[in-house]
Amino acid sequence: MKNPGKAILLALCFMAALIGCENKLLKVYKIDVQQGNVLEAEDVEKIRLGMSKEQVHFVLGTPLIIDSFHPDRWDYVYILKPGYAELQRRQLTLVFDRNEVIEVIKHNVPAVEDRPDKPDEAEAEQAADR
Repeated sequence: MKNPGKAILLALCFMAALIGCENKLLKVYKIDVQQGNVLEAEDVEKIRLGMSKEQVHFVLGTPLIIDSFHPDRWDYVYILKPGYAELQRRQLTLVFDRNEVIEVIKHNVPAVEDRPDKPDEAEAEQAADR
């Protein structure tokens, strides 16, 4: 090149453009990635000790993991990776004995919140008695 100053100026402009791409204003869109079984609190609360595998399958669907070495253990796993947020993982493990639930293990499964629009069980029973 005849003028090395132009090459240096061009290189500086190119580097400035690359640095500008890291700015928060220009952000690459990242999709939310969901994997596994969606574990709704209402559905998880329906699971009771003594339920059969068929009843559990009806409420929660097919488990993500049925280990061939432990066929009496079902694992429902839900993973959510929001674009720029922290990974969320929920897991529900059900242990069966003679086709009945004997243990329910919850990991980061949300609880059903008390809602003001939802009547208490006692109020529901009183209304049914009337």
